[in-house]
Amino acid sequence: MRALLLATAGVVVFGGAAMASDDGYSRYRTTVMDHYAAALGVNLGETAGNESTTGYRQANSVRMTRSFGGGARGVFNVNQNAGANSAQQNAVAVAYVEGCDCEAGFKYGDGDANAVAVNAGAVIGNRSQNGSYRYGSGGTSATASLTDSFGGATGVAQVNQNAGANSLQQNATAIAYADNIEGTRRQTRDAWAISANVGVVTGSGNWSDDYDHTARGRIDGSFGRFTGLANVNQNVGANSLQQNAAALSAVEFCECAANDLSTTIAAAANIGGVVGNHASAHSGSAGVSMTGSFNGMTGIAQVNQNAGANSLAQNAVAIGAVYNR
Repeated sequence: MRALLLATAGVVVFGGAAMASDDGYSRYRTTVMDHYAAALGVNLGETAGNESTTGYRQANSVRMTRSFGGGARGVFNVNQNAGANSAQQNAVAVAYVEGCDCEAGFKYGDGDANAVAVNAGAVIGNRSQNGSYRYGSGGTSATASLTDSFGGATGVAQVNQNAGANSLQQNATAIAYADNIEGTRRQTRDAWAISANVGVVTGSGNWSDDYDHTARGRIDGSFGRFTGLANVNQNVGANSLQQNAAALSAVEFCECAANDLSTTIAAAANIGGVVGNHASAHSGSAGVSMTGSFNGMTGIAQVNQNAGANSLAQNAVAIGAVYNR
């Protein structure tokens, strides 16, 4: 957990410190360490009332090759889209408090780290057509591929790749961490993280019609030896919703206080619906594959791959920990 937090140092929010020194002349004067860090990440999006048509031999594709490797560190939010009337969102919130050691002389130590990451999105009443059975045209394609990327990287990676029409993909990650809050008489530490996705593909209904259309999604040779948290969605199916949510909270302490209180809370949730949509396919194909990926990885991986229309896939992870250094 600590290594994961330190890997995101570029976006970590540090709490300020309020300190009063004890000069030894008054037994009523105290020395206080007080830290607070808060982070909020929110995305609100809607795709509604749109129409898209692709004609003969139209080929759409998204590709990521040999990217974010070579020891990359930090937070990576990536969206790639080749599908019509679609929404993709990422949200990351990191709150981190680090105090000092038990020899600084503070009598009272308080530390709070709070992080919230939320996505809310809707795809409503859109129309998409690839090829046309009526007019005898077809041979269209949509492809999403992730190849040889994020190998050996460390941190938080959120990746959305979409080649399907009228679709919504969301990631949300909240991380809260409190460390080294020092007080010889009393220590209090609180770390809570909340991550949530709320999404809907519905309303008056989305409509998709494919003729002689090929849809492919591939993840090959990626996230090998990755360390940290990986949220990945890959979609080539129409009218579909995929969500990831992760909440991590941790308190790390050493035994140097007469009175010690630690609280950690983690909550991750997904709420989604795919209702009242229409999809048809004729003389085409759709498929997803994953080969040689996530080997040797350490941490948390949430991966959704979808090639079917009107589908919903969700992941949620919540971890809370209190541990002694």
